[in-house]
Amino acid sequence: MKKIAGLIGKKVIVTGASGYIGSSLINELIKQCCEVIRVSRKALKPVKGVRDLVGDISSSKFFYKDISGADIIYHLAGNTSIQYAENKPINNFTSVLSMTNIYDALLEGNKNPRNVFTSTATVYGLTTDLPVSESAHPRPITVYDEHKLIAEKIIKLYDQSVSNSVILRLANVYGLSLTESVSNDRGILNRITQLALNGQDLVLYGDGNYTRDYVYIDDVIEALLLAGSVPDIGGKTFNIGSEIGTTLREAFEVVRTKVWEIAKVHSQIVYQPWPLGSSAIEFRNFIADASEFRHLTGWRASTKFESGIRLMVDELYKKK
Repeated sequence: MKKIAGLIGKKVIVTGASGYIGSSLINELIKQCCEVIRVSRKALKPVKGVRDLVGDISSSKFFYKDISGADIIYHLAGNTSIQYAENKPINNFTSVLSMTNIYDALLEGNKNPRNVFTSTATVYGLTTDLPVSESAHPRPITVYDEHKLIAEKIIKLYDQSVSNSVILRLANVYGLSLTESVSNDRGILNRITQLALNGQDLVLYGDGNYTRDYVYIDDVIEALLLAGSVPDIGGKTFNIGSEIGTTLREAFEVVRTKVWEIAKVHSQIVYQPWPLGSSAIEFRNFIADASEFRHLTGWRASTKFESGIRLMVDELYKKK
């Protein structure tokens, strides 16, 4: 990835540093010559030139010292499971409240960094008109998405007095993490690729005709870098996606085909009824309209779906 002038030498804090997206983002920030502080609940393998901040971000005083002088904050920490949020809504909401700790620390220190928050495209709910632009009214139907939207609203409230935040509503992110310590079974495409390489059946619920917007992790990392560095986009909310719709049936078939082409391992797609209690959000159709972010930053998702799957299959096959 090319060097971005607005990042070189910047002090950058990343919460959720050990996560799927966070770990890949940090690797790229290091290459961009940033002064990086990783924030995580647990101690991580030391990295030269990177400072670690270990602890609980829900603690009200956690950020008060180390947030001083930050140029950019990437807030990626939080639960990523819809089911967990449904089962333990209070626990999930705690991660939302941690957002206020960042802003309270900024207010006390009179700091005004760029704050980039990763939200989700599922806050739009069950959309009918595709593609979906940021002007569409969010209609969350899960606890997880309700909490993401609350976090967005907290950001908007604080932005009136401190920070200049950018909210990114991410579509379905896929692709391997760049950090070995992070599990690469996150997301349905990552999981079924692992299964296919093991020659196991790929279970597809329903008829597979629901449309998703799959965006490769490298493209998401580039979007995050630009969101943290491009001037005059503070206070805005953007969709981040490939802007191309792929049905679940098509996605499963591409994975199965690429695994056969690269590893010569055969797997079958097995159709089953949706399990009882499946969330209605599973029946969504979504394609992002990311034109606003493209217009203001020049970003575009450059990895075609089949190319991204090939990269993922190839890397996993090499590790077997």
